[in-house]
This record gives sequence, structure tokens and C-alpha cells, in this order.
Amino acid sequence: MISGDVLSAIAMTEPGAGSDLAAMRTTAQRTDKGYVINGAKVFITNGLQAELVIVCAKTDPGAGAKGVSLFLVDASLPGFSRGKGIRKIGQHASDTAELFFSDLVVPHDALLGEEGRGFAYLMQELPRERLGVGAQAVGATEGVLAITLDYVQQRKAFGQRVADFQNTRFKLAEAGRAWRWQKPI
Repeated sequence: MISGDVLSAIAMTEPGAGSDLAAMRTTAQRTDKGYVINGAKVFITNGLQAELVIVCAKTDPGAGAKGVSLFLVDASLPGFSRGKGIRKIGQHASDTAELFFSDLVVPHDALLGEEGRGFAYLMQELPRERLGVGAQAVGATEGVLAITLDYVQQRKAFGQRVADFQNTRFKLAEAGRAWRWQKPI
């Protein structure tokens, strides 16, 4: 993954539970042959193309967040399947999909870190991911506002620029106030 030779995904979000890791229903039961994973994930970025998936699963369903463990899952293993791609409004550079695990057996050494520490590991890294998502959202919003300002200055309707209509100016002022936009129209 570090070299970029393997495309990966992280499978946390579940149908009906969202990203509430304590409420997840995907399980990984330890057996003599390895861990047997059963469950489903949804809204998984790179889910259609990932060759290696970090799967969050409950190894101790009665322990809440302390029962969550992480597993490195080879997407070519029997019992791993993908649903169809999920269409999104934005972020088209990466796919999003459902993933399914049906009696998927992974070896014991597929456990990432220590059993029951998956939630703690995720909480260490998720704030950094959320910061990136927030920065991306701010940049996208500012970009859309800039495109909108350019458009309303160039577009004419009823013999005047759209930017000169009172309601357009009200709406742009509201948007500009929300984003502290300094560009005059």
C-alpha cells in the first residue's frame, strides 16, 4: 500500500449503523483455521477496485467499541463480494460500493494490530481524515461560489446582468457572509 502497488479501502460504514462502530453487525469469529468474517459494509471508497480491504468487525459482540478489531482482507478470497457501484453527487475520482462477507476466512495473521483495539486505532487516525474532508469541502464551496459570481456577472436576462437582480444580490450576500467572501460583484 505504501508503494502504491496495491489499491486499498477501509470498510467501516454499515447499512443501518452508518459509521457508528459500536453498533456494527459485521463479525469476525476466531476459529482454528483463522477468523470467519460475516456481514456487509456500505459507502466504501475504492470498494469496486480495492485489492486489499481493511475490514472493521466485531470480535467480541458484547464488548461495544472494545470488541472491534481490524483485518487485512484480500479481495480475491472466497466469501468476499462487491455490490454495484453507488452513484454520488461529487468525488467522481473514486468509486463507492457495498461490500459483502459470507463465511470469509482470513488467516490469524490478517488481524491488524491487537484484537479488540480496532476502535482505538481508528480514533487515532479519523480526526486527520475528517480535517482533510473539511478542507476539501471548504475549497469546493469557495470554488462554486467563485464560478457562480463569474456566471451571474456574465449572464444576461431581461436586458440586464443576473448579478444586478435584487434577489440574486441578496442570495450572493448571504453566501458571501457565510464564507466571508470579499470579492465585489
